[in-house]
Amino acid sequence: MPKPINTALQMELITRADQQLAEHLLALESTAIENLDLFIALTSAALRQGHVCLSLKTDTSLEVLGVSVDLEALAAASIVANQGAGGQPLVLAGSRLYLARYYVWEQQIIADLARLQQSRPIGLNLDLLKQGLAEQFSQPAVGIDWQRAAACLAVINSLCIISGGPGTGKTYTVARILRLLLDQQSNANTDEPMRIALTAPTGKAAGRLTESILAADATLLEEIPQAQTLHRLLKMRPGRVMPYFNRANPLSIDVLIVDEVSMVDLPMMARILAALPQHARLILLGDRYQLGSIEAGQVMADLCGTGGREYSQQLVDELTPICGDSLPVAQTQLTNMSSHVITLQHSRRFDANKGIGRLAAAINAGDSEQVLSTLEQADDQYDGQLDGQLRWQGSNETSLDALLLEQVLPLFKQVQQSTNPAEALALLSNLRVLCAVHEGPQGVKAINRKLEKHLGTAERQLYHGKPLMITVNHYEQQLFNGDIGLVLRAEDGELRVFFLTVNGSVRSIAPSRLPAHETVYAMTIHKSQGSEFKQVILVLPQIDSPVVSRELLYTGITRAQEKVIVCAGETALIKAVNKQAGHDSGLFLALW
Repeated sequence: MPKPINTALQMELITRADQQLAEHLLALESTAIENLDLFIALTSAALRQGHVCLSLKTDTSLEVLGVSVDLEALAAASIVANQGAGGQPLVLAGSRLYLARYYVWEQQIIADLARLQQSRPIGLNLDLLKQGLAEQFSQPAVGIDWQRAAACLAVINSLCIISGGPGTGKTYTVARILRLLLDQQSNANTDEPMRIALTAPTGKAAGRLTESILAADATLLEEIPQAQTLHRLLKMRPGRVMPYFNRANPLSIDVLIVDEVSMVDLPMMARILAALPQHARLILLGDRYQLGSIEAGQVMADLCGTGGREYSQQLVDELTPICGDSLPVAQTQLTNMSSHVITLQHSRRFDANKGIGRLAAAINAGDSEQVLSTLEQADDQYDGQLDGQLRWQGSNETSLDALLLEQVLPLFKQVQQSTNPAEALALLSNLRVLCAVHEGPQGVKAINRKLEKHLGTAERQLYHGKPLMITVNHYEQQLFNGDIGLVLRAEDGELRVFFLTVNGSVRSIAPSRLPAHETVYAMTIHKSQGSEFKQVILVLPQIDSPVVSRELLYTGITRAQEKVIVCAGETALIKAVNKQAGHDSGLFLALW
């Protein structure tokens, strides 16, 4: 009978690399523990699936393999530390098995967040804050002004986590937070300017953060720096786990604002917190319902936990006299973390009673019946009578091909005919095909090939009208992973690649200077995080895929500003809505 680890390899539950790691660590073990090699290999494999650890109680691979776990025997292994006390390569915490490095990162995050929760900024002028809130949020709100409450919470706390979907005004709120903080600094007895750092996981997201803040408050132009990527802020070094800025060498800042935190993985969050000076404020922005990081961890979802909508009576009593909003009081006992999380609840982009808003809410609620009902209503009345925001069709090859010819091909023919780079790039942002997967008939590669074939460009590497996406950060060229460009023939007849800059101008570079890139008529939903398009065509595969989840569906739907065409069968939609992309970790349990 084959060993379970060999069966796991044959079933592709693990890779050969996972097996080799298990063999290496097993050679260090002094006692015989049944299936220890399998547990190590599955823990390694779990990291690639976004998990921080292997949950020995709930992991389905163990059930498939018919393997049970003796936790007492596992805890007695010489290479396994119990709750991290020993420096062994593995850590067992309850029924969660970690590679030690990830356990240490998780514990560091928990400890650093606890310190921030207990810390309060010194020397706050609450009368000035009250006056500033009244000036910055002068428009009367119906009910609670969650943006004003978020701004108040961010100023009085050293840690504030602001969650909100598209159009809820996260960067608008942050612009006002910055103004309030700068006013506090001006009022303080110091000539030192407030040192602010703005950052995001990708260059595109960083550029948009600066742009959005200045659009919300142009008076900040001379007082805030340009946002930069996390890698650049921390000075990540090739081949090294620890960045230049770390616990022993912290950043020289007073306020750190991180956008698109849903894209931040657990190791990166540990590095952010380690590099934060003891006195500094940390403000995190993101959407708790979006896809988590491709790497290990779902940090934003874990940080937000069950908080963001109700608060302790003590905190409500403190905030109400300052901001004027009486937040809901929880009827149950809350953890300390709840005082630092707030959810912006009113979207100015999506009407909650119209197509995209209704569909997004139903997806988040896990209500597959309401999802289907919303799409059916839109489909039945897709002549503009409902609101024109939604359309639903199948994703079989025939219907998908017809849709590409009807909706996508005309746009890219327009792009090809354009001689104005700014106009062509604007056209490019009008529509994007978003796929759940790379491979298969409903995948990115197949759709890109089909469109190139229809456009007559299938055999060429570079050509006039080709859209492309940068896949690596290239600081010298100021091009970053996720940046989208367009190949066009310049006035001199030579091909150039044009990109929009943060300030809305157009720049170009020679094709020979392009960093790694790929064709982007269609892109994955993962790659679309942080982007917005007027219209989105969302394509789910007909064959079951482990990556398709509620979070993926929500993320794809909410990339659209005006209209979504959903290409998916009824069964695929139901499965997606019912499946949450949970990543095993101990962070949520520790915080909530």
